[in-house]
Amino acid sequence: MRTEQQIEVAAAAAAEKANGGKFVDPLFYKPEHRAFWKEVIRAAFDAADTASPPGAATAPSVSPKEVEEFSAHCVYIRSVYTFMMRIWRDSDDAERKVMEAVAPLFFEDMGKVLSEFLVIAGCRITDPASDRRGNQNFTLELFTNSFSRDSETFKQLAALRQRIDKHRVKILPARNKLGAHADRAVILKGEPLGAASWTDWDDFWSALRDFVRILNAKTLGKPFEIDAGGVRGDAETLLKALYNHQHFETLLKSNDPVVRDACIKLALPSA
Repeated sequence: MRTEQQIEVAAAAAAEKANGGKFVDPLFYKPEHRAFWKEVIRAAFDAADTASPPGAATAPSVSPKEVEEFSAHCVYIRSVYTFMMRIWRDSDDAERKVMEAVAPLFFEDMGKVLSEFLVIAGCRITDPASDRRGNQNFTLELFTNSFSRDSETFKQLAALRQRIDKHRVKILPARNKLGAHADRAVILKGEPLGAASWTDWDDFWSALRDFVRILNAKTLGKPFEIDAGGVRGDAETLLKALYNHQHFETLLKSNDPVVRDACIKLALPSA
């Protein structure tokens, strides 16, 4: 069992290494920030204290089906991100105006829903391989530990996990305080959490892409890509459909009866 002083010291070292500043400086680290870092360190200590002694642990067995299931899940969350980026981040002014004209509340609400989903998804696959109750989690650590610690594959996957975990540290407060729970103080304060940059997200996906590729190559004998074809095309199709709808509405409201009647006949063939 670790003392509160040990946890405080370790939390200060981890926070200052990740974000700079002085842990004891209330202007740099607010009480909720200090509490978050101590919670992270306490969980790490608990995991270490319950782990088997060095040399006694054996690599957990992971089946090919589990590798396939995990890889498919990575394709899924990557696809959601790709679709979301095209619709919400990479859309131009004209495309945003079309979305606002057709369904302003829908696109605003869905943007919030998908943002929360991606934060939770990014944290879920980076959670520890087992929780305090000994339940195993379907995460990067589980698959990394399925290889011998002195193997080249383990070293490669561990290095990629370190890159991914840097991103996890930035989005974890949002998952803990808003995604998994509704923290009263955070909600009342109204300040955003989990503000990772686009560069951070790009590196997260780059590392995850390499992780899944190596995992599949070493386990199943062939590489695997998490970038699914057609996802961006679906986004383009949606935007095109919105454009066509807007143009159709314009023609339908035309003062030309011939044009108007042609639109009605096209929309309602039996009319």
